[in-house]
Amino acid sequence: MIKVLDLDKMFDKYIEKYVYDNVGKIKPEEIENNIPILYEKFGEEKLTELSGETPNGYYRNFDVETLLKTLKEHLESGVSVSDFLCEAITASKDCESAVLKELNKDWDAEYTAYLMNFLETIKGKIPTYRYIEFALYDYPEEIGELATEFLCENADAVKSAVLSAYKDAPQDKKVRLTEVLSNVKEKEDAVFDILIAEFVKHKENIPFYASLIARYGDERAIPFLITAIEEKINYADFEELRFAIESLGGEYKGDKDFSADKVYKKIKASKG
Repeated sequence: MIKVLDLDKMFDKYIEKYVYDNVGKIKPEEIENNIPILYEKFGEEKLTELSGETPNGYYRNFDVETLLKTLKEHLESGVSVSDFLCEAITASKDCESAVLKELNKDWDAEYTAYLMNFLETIKGKIPTYRYIEFALYDYPEEIGELATEFLCENADAVKSAVLSAYKDAPQDKKVRLTEVLSNVKEKEDAVFDILIAEFVKHKENIPFYASLIARYGDERAIPFLITAIEEKINYADFEELRFAIESLGGEYKGDKDFSADKVYKKIKASKG
């Protein structure tokens, strides 16, 4: 059984002693700069609270399942989770399989986020369909956003699964799948069509959807952007659309009057 200990609080006391021992010998900014080094040294200190083990060594005596259980106990007790515990988890040879198993269960947002970040740390293969579930359905907002972030980072690998999920996805969550698809490198009609459809559908958020089109980088989108920029829009939307057009190799030569636009007037005033 692993003890639930607040090693971060113990490190704070370690720092306090260091500061006391070096009063007048070292400047405050030097202490701040030495924090990472001191943390490493603390990791090699033998502590009675850890039965004479060091923070670095203590957790590595246990299997990853036990370490994950300990992590949950820390979170449930409101005790700070130390880097030493997390590093022991990601250093385990069975980390990926254990984390994937845990991710198939429904946990609270905090523990789930730890699991997802562990996979990212070890560059493990993400569970695509599980992350799509996190992004689309009844999970905490922060988990949906984190899943979307990791899907975006693996956009080419998850493209087919995301395209399949798009059709039946809740309307208010399709934005997440659209964002993932905007990161796909290889040009494909199915991806392009979704990006354009969502752009046309969401004129209330031109900057965001225009940025997705610009990121995808398909010049076929230029006519759709030109059509949008020629409509009655505000100056901020105009600038976002013009940027997207230019990023795709196009150019807007039209002349629009924004003299009554609040944003335009503020920018003009700031430039004198």
